[in-house]
Amino acid sequence: MHDWQYFFNHDRSNLNQGTYRIFEPEWKAEILHWFSQEDVAKEQKEDFIQALIDFDDGCGGFYRYRAYFLAAEALSQFPECSLGDVIVEQLLKWSYAYFRQDKRDWQILPKPLVKTARKMLELTDRKRVIAAFVHLVHTTESLIVLRLAAEKLGKLDPGNKSAIAALLLLMKQDKYDYWWFGIGSLGKIGYGNETAIAALIQFIKMKPDEITNEWLTLEDIYQGAITALGKIAYGNEIAIATLIDFIQKYKNDVVSSSAAAALWAIDPGNAIALNTLVQILETTDNTYLLDMSVRYLMVIDPGNKAAITILTERIKTTENEFFRCKAALCLGKFDSGNRVAITTLSKILETAEEEGVYFHAADILAPTNDYQQQIIKAMWKMVNLKDERTSLYALFILLEIDSNNQQAFDTLIRLLNTTKHESILTSAAYSLQQFNLSRKLEAEKLNELIAVFIRFIQTHHYLEVEEDENEDLFPLEWLSYESCLLDIADDLISIIQSEHLPQVVISLKDYLSEQFYKNNSYCYEAVFNIIWHCAENLTYPDFYKAMN
Repeated sequence: MHDWQYFFNHDRSNLNQGTYRIFEPEWKAEILHWFSQEDVAKEQKEDFIQALIDFDDGCGGFYRYRAYFLAAEALSQFPECSLGDVIVEQLLKWSYAYFRQDKRDWQILPKPLVKTARKMLELTDRKRVIAAFVHLVHTTESLIVLRLAAEKLGKLDPGNKSAIAALLLLMKQDKYDYWWFGIGSLGKIGYGNETAIAALIQFIKMKPDEITNEWLTLEDIYQGAITALGKIAYGNEIAIATLIDFIQKYKNDVVSSSAAAALWAIDPGNAIALNTLVQILETTDNTYLLDMSVRYLMVIDPGNKAAITILTERIKTTENEFFRCKAALCLGKFDSGNRVAITTLSKILETAEEEGVYFHAADILAPTNDYQQQIIKAMWKMVNLKDERTSLYALFILLEIDSNNQQAFDTLIRLLNTTKHESILTSAAYSLQQFNLSRKLEAEKLNELIAVFIRFIQTHHYLEVEEDENEDLFPLEWLSYESCLLDIADDLISIIQSEHLPQVVISLKDYLSEQFYKNNSYCYEAVFNIIWHCAENLTYPDFYKAMN
């Protein structure tokens, strides 16, 4: 089968008679294999690529993008394609604003398009993409572009000398952002590079009088450089010696914990790194440093007996109740069966007035069978309160602790099916998907929930003058920033079932006009995200029908 029209034969007059295998995931591997076959004529491959990038879907461009992305991925199997440069250039324009030189191209592109285009850069002809980024880092006059392009280039081509040289140049600038992001970027792309390692070591050895930037503290520089060094300097003897010297000089400082973790990362088994973290548990009164050191120890030596002994003793002797609570929580994480931690946290569970501490303790105690029933009993007490919001929150916590509790599921569904508060429904949307409960809602109630989300998106631009009338729809504090629309879109996407997709498209398609984009870009993007999801889950003929 050498004729590309077997995969794609667009019939405008009757879409149902056309062939659109290019949009069916199960055909993708076979299509890519077709492009790799030597017995398929180059002219056939060229024509197929041309048809894909020229496709006019007639329904907002959603399927045009999908066809274009398939063409881009096909370049990995057909790199000699004469249209390769054009396709990669278009991907770069969709992915990163700094590749769009023409003013007509300058607009805020919807996130699903940008995200997918960036993913395609990993899958298309990589040599072309790398060459484009190399050219950019050598020609751009913008330091911001230089940083972003260098980091991306380093990810595409680890160890790329142009990328590392660009970051080192960036770090010579006397500006906080460039120093900070340059250091962080080196940690992402400079693995094993001697020049990058040497630059980070110089930052770790900096003295206070060498800092000329008023926005940077010495601790900022140390923290960033140490973290980056721990990612790229595995086995490097100079880096190991530098971190050891640093730890000995700054014992019990917050950054010494990070230095110990970095030292272990580049020299696994290093006794100084391990002992430093254990000693911090014994001497610090800083709860942040305590928690951070425990986190590191849980990774490098989760069974360390000295740490367990120290934490146990500190819980017994400290007079600071807040520190005692934090130490018990740390011990509970570090040693889930520890009786001292369990007893301490159990008392917190009984006496704590703050819900955050209460539920944190419950999470730690949950794996211990002795206290399962105590926790579940406490949750049901909250469920049975008259306030629906408290009941809803308690049910979700209960399900996280006891995911097989059928009574909790039944109670949750009953609450959602009977509530008259739309805000209860909307706040439950994410968790409905998390526990796979959308289909357990009564059809009428699920339709109501979907309608609530759609109505909110459709009327959002009026809400600022009608806050009182919409108070029950969403909490008032949500109305203070437009970006909540993107969260609403995500929640709606999480509960839409296949049978709802066409009607959702029909309800929202009019909000994709250029004029609407100018008037309310957040609302436009929220609608775009939703309809993008619908396009990915509908056949092309069904989507076309809904959009026209």
